[in-house]
Amino acid sequence: MRFLNVLVIITLLASYAGGMVSPEKFWPLAFMAMGYPIILGALTILSLYWIRKRKWFVFLNLALLLVKADYVLGTVGIHSDSSADQQGLKVMTYNVRLFDKYNWNSQSKSKNGIISLIGKEEPDILCIQEYYDEKGQVLAQLDSTKGLNIHLRNYYAQRNNSNDFGVATISRFPIMFEGKIVLENSRSALAIFTDLIINEDTVRVYNIHLQSIHLGTKGYEVLDELLQGQQVNDLSDNRLLLGRLKHGFIKRSVQARKIAAHIATSPYPVIVCGDFNDVPTSYTYQTIADGLTDTFIESGKGVGATYVRVPFFRIDNILHDGQFSSLSHHVYDTMEFSDHYAVSAKLRLKD
Repeated sequence: MRFLNVLVIITLLASYAGGMVSPEKFWPLAFMAMGYPIILGALTILSLYWIRKRKWFVFLNLALLLVKADYVLGTVGIHSDSSADQQGLKVMTYNVRLFDKYNWNSQSKSKNGIISLIGKEEPDILCIQEYYDEKGQVLAQLDSTKGLNIHLRNYYAQRNNSNDFGVATISRFPIMFEGKIVLENSRSALAIFTDLIINEDTVRVYNIHLQSIHLGTKGYEVLDELLQGQQVNDLSDNRLLLGRLKHGFIKRSVQARKIAAHIATSPYPVIVCGDFNDVPTSYTYQTIADGLTDTFIESGKGVGATYVRVPFFRIDNILHDGQFSSLSHHVYDTMEFSDHYAVSAKLRLKD
């Protein structure tokens, strides 16, 4: 059992390194960082075993976990919903998967479900990824949804005739300035910022969608088999999955540094929303979140997974700088209208 514990400790340390070392330099560590929730679970079980045996290994395990306590708190939220009803700035981020344009689910059901959820929650600031609006129909539907009355919007989009495709930031507040961060060599990765006038303050909101993995049908089949504990014997299938993941890790690391550098220049309080396509222990997340606070860590509970296909992937985030505090964090994990769950948080701007 000691040998097993040592092996798990080695993987734990490798996962720590994965959050600090760019995948450009040594990409295998990124896989270790992605597997942190499994490593945490294994080390917890081993620690319970050592407690029962009254062995000192438990103290070593706990000490090593505390070295990166933010990793633990970024994986398992420890807060309650006691602050959920407090007044605050309600921010929502949602990867809507093109409002099911290609009919992965029942298109009308998914699209109407997404818009109904947004209307019910009435966010003050809404950041959408994989936004698609054919001839303004979605925006018109949002405008007419009871309780929303959204009249101001900013979005950066790839255009196809009169259709808008990309990311969209929609807000109740006046827009003072807007812009985009150019992310080279990617059609799917987008990043925009919007300066909003909120009462007498100006707040900069970033809406980002980092490099997708693009596994394809076959890649997802392989991933599903692995998650179910099945052995994948076809080497070409394994190479396909590893190759796509490696490509995504490297692309996102470059994008993350560029976004983090832009955030550092903001003259205003900052909110960052979006689909990072990487877990909280990854180099990508750690780079962007440096100096910021994750609303899940500050006020979330449970696992907080946001990707429907993988039960422990939390890849959609709301972050803020020190001029805000988070009152609540909620994942709408019963609303499977997309392959991502919507996430909302209530924020308060400090005096």
